[in-house]
Amino acid sequence: MKDILIIAPFTTLPGEEGFNRFRYIAEGLTGRGHKITLITSNFSHINKKFRNNNRILGIDINYKIILLKETGYKENIGLDRVKSHINFSQNLKKYLKYLKNKPDIIYCAYPTMGAAFVAGRYAKLNNIYFILDVQDIWPESIKCAINLPEKLIDFLIYPFTLFANRIYSMADYTIGVSKTYVDRAKKANKNSKKYLTVYIGTDLEYFDKCKNAFDIEKPKKEFWITYIGTLGYSYDLKTYIKVIGKLNKAGFNNIKLMVIGKGPFEQTLKKYAKDLKAKIVFMGYIMYDEMVSYLVKSDIAANAINKKAKQSITNKIGDYLAAGLPILNSSRNNEFMEMVVDYELGFNYMPGNCEELEKYIKVLYNDRNKRLQLGENARKLAERYFNRRNSYKKIYELIDKQDEYRQ
Repeated sequence: MKDILIIAPFTTLPGEEGFNRFRYIAEGLTGRGHKITLITSNFSHINKKFRNNNRILGIDINYKIILLKETGYKENIGLDRVKSHINFSQNLKKYLKYLKNKPDIIYCAYPTMGAAFVAGRYAKLNNIYFILDVQDIWPESIKCAINLPEKLIDFLIYPFTLFANRIYSMADYTIGVSKTYVDRAKKANKNSKKYLTVYIGTDLEYFDKCKNAFDIEKPKKEFWITYIGTLGYSYDLKTYIKVIGKLNKAGFNNIKLMVIGKGPFEQTLKKYAKDLKAKIVFMGYIMYDEMVSYLVKSDIAANAINKKAKQSITNKIGDYLAAGLPILNSSRNNEFMEMVVDYELGFNYMPGNCEELEKYIKVLYNDRNKRLQLGENARKLAERYFNRRNSYKKIYELIDKQDEYRQ
């Protein structure tokens, strides 16, 4: 048995929407006999609301949850968010300073940069194994939200890039949600004892139980394209709205885009859809089991990523694959583009290219057998690489055997 501290500022908790990676890992490691403390924020990044500590304490779980204070923020990009994350890292530093019993392992999410740095430095000073789980590559990920020439952006964020490199270099073991992210960390740290790519994925058994959790009535002739995720800078939903509006006007009245999620661009996108008279259903945040019930009734999954975005293989991919849906992908991430082609999951198209997106929607709309074959390929891939019950065993085994890797 090992005493493990999991630090994950953005995780969801029992009773909240979604089934986050770090909550899942906390439960998995607890089930293997380890003593787990999960440190997260008192502020929910998804809901932009402060958590009720009394409600968390009232939930029956087998591991400890610590909510550290931060100031909170309304927008995903802005000074308030920066201040809030700094506040969280300061409180993490205080928590670790007065921690009586030092853990055997610190398992830390990256980002945030501040919290990961505090955790890594504490681990180094106290000879504690430090595992870094790279969820996103900061500061590169914010580049899509800055409307400046790329070389100028690189110059402006260079100090943060150096800071990121320092954080990566602290890791005894490096895990990432994609090979892209692992490779980025490896450039700054060639001395990790182990490098693992473990997709975020989904729990297929739980996913399948959720398929009929809600009695979703889909009119027989309707054709649903479904998008799950944030309505923000990194995502190219405007192209979809434009294309859906054009198709609806051309007589494809049964095609709808189902949008599950919220974000800073929600009102702008709603107005755009209304102006174009496009059939877009904005559903907001819904519970995971309801989301699955809609997803499995859909015909196409939309991975709508803009050109500058640095996302690789995101949360939604595991659910899209588990649902057995063909994917229309605009991400320019080579790792996922190759996956779409190599495993015949759907089609890649250029973000912002309405003609190309319209062409592929029509191909799938008119060829049911093609949709079914691509969807079958997607489900097989989910079972092979994206089922958490199998894929996360690599994480658990690394922790069980970390003394061997350390030698």
